[in-house]
Amino acid sequence: MPLEPADMLSDLAQQGPASYFPRPETPVTFNFDQGLAAEETFPIADLQRVMTTVLDRDRGRALEYVSLGYDAERDKILYPPTQGELALGYPGLRAEVARWIGRTQGVAGLDADHVILTSGSVQAIALAVSALLNPGEGALVEKATFPYAMRFMQMRGADVRAVEIDEHGLVPDSLVQRLGELERDGVRPKLLYVIPTFQLPTCVVMPEDRRRRLLEIAEEWNLVVLEDSIYADLRYGGEPVPSLLSLDTGGRVLQSHGFSKNLAPGLRLGWISAAPALVRGLAAVRQDLGVSQWTSRAMELFLVEGLLDPHIAAANQVYRRKRDVAVTAVRRHCGDLVTFDVPDGGFYLWLRMGDDVDWVKAQHEAAERGVFCRPGERFLGERDGQAFLRLAYSHAADDEIERGIAVLGEAITSNVR
Repeated sequence: MPLEPADMLSDLAQQGPASYFPRPETPVTFNFDQGLAAEETFPIADLQRVMTTVLDRDRGRALEYVSLGYDAERDKILYPPTQGELALGYPGLRAEVARWIGRTQGVAGLDADHVILTSGSVQAIALAVSALLNPGEGALVEKATFPYAMRFMQMRGADVRAVEIDEHGLVPDSLVQRLGELERDGVRPKLLYVIPTFQLPTCVVMPEDRRRRLLEIAEEWNLVVLEDSIYADLRYGGEPVPSLLSLDTGGRVLQSHGFSKNLAPGLRLGWISAAPALVRGLAAVRQDLGVSQWTSRAMELFLVEGLLDPHIAAANQVYRRKRDVAVTAVRRHCGDLVTFDVPDGGFYLWLRMGDDVDWVKAQHEAAERGVFCRPGERFLGERDGQAFLRLAYSHAADDEIERGIAVLGEAITSNVR
């Protein structure tokens, strides 16, 4: 008889959420859904050159799992790599990432032992959750957050509590309240996941005084803090704020980051920077054979040649322009039916629909006309998210941003109660 997949899937698979990137029911003309880096910013020529240089220079060693234990005179691997060596990733890139973090964030004393390479920052978050949380232990996230991070915690069997956010990010008093609730419920609070710079989905930035208070609370409650820094380089307005990693004095902050947003997502290279003991813990729970040796060596050369910082600066000029086009278009076509704050960076506008807008009908009408956005329910749940919309302007061409928002505006203005 034919296989019934529902009868074979595990409870975990059957209870999993629907795809975060579902296929739209109608053809997409204007894609404002995913936060994708703009293709015109990809440094194609530089990437071609460093990838070729690495192959010419390192030959087959660039295509091994890992090249520790290599004898240059005999051109031979002397011993097979250990699981730990495979899990941590190419030490040359780890060292360069540590230097880059130290220089750009002002963190002293970092070296390769403070970094583990991952397949994008999403795997970095997954490894941190697996390494730090036991089933039943407490995890805290911002009320609106990256859905994958929360899903990883749920899959681990953690008790996940949501902390309130406002126009300045995570609210410390709410964090203390949630921690007290966990304590009263007999749950050990263990991990706080937070996106302090260009928060997802709101793009707000947590000010320094609130960051310092957050770390004080983490010290008081013996929390580990996972700082998601994937959008932190995408600043094109306002003043930089010190990272949690740079403010940390107790070794309790892990920082996830990667090249997906500031360079190119297809590289599939991310990392976590943390105290060496925590990095070794992440390596201990890893079940794959690490990241690409070839790509890692190429990105090491990219960093050694000093190409990353000027690339980020040039890309941010593109994103600033796209943001301004999107802001102007929303104001022109939506008027006061939509409110939002103009972000100083990131990829998104976080739009709040006016109370007079029938957003369910407007969203359906916009989708029928080819406008694809990320509804607020994906971040805040069905009850709180229906008044919100995340609009990603990063990947679309300027004229598409204008024309697509015009269609969105027509759908909104024609569905006022």
